Parts: sequence; C-alpha cells; structure tokens
Amino acid sequence: MVKVKDVMKRFVVTAGPEITLDEAAKIMTRNRVGSVVIVKKGDTAPLGLITNEDIVKAVAEGKNPANVKVSDVKMRDFIYVSPDDDINDVTKKMIKTGVKRIPVMEKGKLVGMVSEKEIILVAPEMLRVLSEKLKMRVEAVSPREGSISGICEGCEGYSDDLKNVAGQWLCEECRGD
Repeated sequence: MVKVKDVMKRFVVTAGPEITLDEAAKIMTRNRVGSVVIVKKGDTAPLGLITNEDIVKAVAEGKNPANVKVSDVKMRDFIYVSPDDDINDVTKKMIKTGVKRIPVMEKGKLVGMVSEKEIILVAPEMLRVLSEKLKMRVEAVSPREGSISGICEGCEGYSDDLKNVAGQWLCEECRGD
C-alpha cells in the first residue's frame, strides 16, 4: 500500500492573499507548478489554493489578472490529505472533488503537495482511473453533436474530427465514415 508521504512533493509554493492573479501566474511559471497555496503571513493554516485553471477562468470572465487579487477569486473548498493516507483513497478523493492536486497537511501544518502526476509515477494502474476522470470531464463540456479535436480512443491517433460514438471519441477512420 503506497502512502502519500512516499510520493508527495515536500516543496510547496506559497504566497500571500495580497498577490494578483498575474503575480500568481508568474510564480507558477517560475516554479513549474500548477498551483500556489495561499497563506496569511505568520499563519500555518492555508487559506486556499489558487490554480492555473482559476486564473484562466478569471481571464475568460473578462477580469484583468493584473488587477485582481487572489483573495478576490472564489477558491474551492480547501481539501487536503494526510501523509499517512493511502494513494488509492486520495485518487478517489481527487475524482470525487474534481481536483488535480491536493495539499498535504499534518498537525495543522502544510507539509507537501500530491498531484495526479506523482500518483501515476508510483501507481501506473491509477492511470486508467484518472483517464476515466478526464473522459468524464471532456464529456461534461463537449458538444453532443459535432466534433472535437483530440486523441481517438480507437486508434490512439490525433484527429481534429473526433465524434462521440457510443461513449467513445472516434476519428473518421475508426467510425468508418
């Protein structure tokens, strides 16, 4: 049984609630991470987590990332796991909540971060579970009619003309059109 403490990254990027989305994006880029844990100076308990998806959503809503503070963005409920949690349980939690990364807390302190990437590296069998999660996300936002671009579930080749056939995204060749 693989535990969170066996796979988590111990370096966690943090910032204060006064930074702008623009600054958060720069911090993420500089550190090659997809999120920043927001902490109040002098506090050990995180206030929340700002992700690259949160920044993209704010921009899509017409907000200027240079003028919006992370504290002004509605963050998801702060969920976390313990270093002693089982990776299988964490994967289920990620699927249930729709998150890609989860902070690791121990005795009220932030001690690490675990993401889908770390889980897949140590538990490749979870790749199937996480790919099902991705498929559910795509189906939730994809048009029922028409086509999308992506990887064909039949031949695993890239196509700009995938259509949903009986729950699978297939290219023209695999559909037999």
